[in-house]
Amino acid sequence: MNLIYIHGNRATSNSFNFIRSEITGHNDIVLNYNSQQGFHRNHVAMLQQLEGISDVFFIAHSLGGIHALHLVHALGKRVIGGVTLSAPYGGSEVAEMLACMLPFSQVLKDIQPRSTPIQSVIRIPINVPWINLVSTAGGTPLIPVQNDGVVTLRSMRYRSDIQTVDIDSNHFEIVLNPHAVAVIQGEVENAQAILSRRIAFYT
Repeated sequence: MNLIYIHGNRATSNSFNFIRSEITGHNDIVLNYNSQQGFHRNHVAMLQQLEGISDVFFIAHSLGGIHALHLVHALGKRVIGGVTLSAPYGGSEVAEMLACMLPFSQVLKDIQPRSTPIQSVIRIPINVPWINLVSTAGGTPLIPVQNDGVVTLRSMRYRSDIQTVDIDSNHFEIVLNPHAVAVIQGEVENAQAILSRRIAFYT
């Protein structure tokens, strides 16, 4: 099974060093990107990196989770499942305000609730097991509703068809949280069992 790791905005694949040290025995593929290059351009580049790869399970943080679900739509039956961490499926309301002060920031354009990437991710059907881990701590008073210091809990829970698990962590430290790792480990094991049954059926 191929574990596809996609980091969040302005991060790197090093974000997943702890998770990868705990979840072993699979083929890890890390996808790095620069969010300032634009969502669509990064999406195309990721698809090229995953060309010919099947038995895919996504582990993605924040903006990486939005990318992961777009990739699910493109890869179809090649995907077994996934876990996202702090993914803002409803977009970022704060980005709308910040974009007025930083009009040249591409990522702020891409993550606004009315942006094409967010409006699309709201409608993408999910036919595989999929969980979003909701980081519930670390809220900032700069965001007037419950948040994890970066995105709102409402945005992380936006899609009612995606199972959520609350994690007592802020937006950034969730990738170091033992509870988060345990949930991911359990979902990886479930996906491996599904894959094993498929292989047994066709052999």
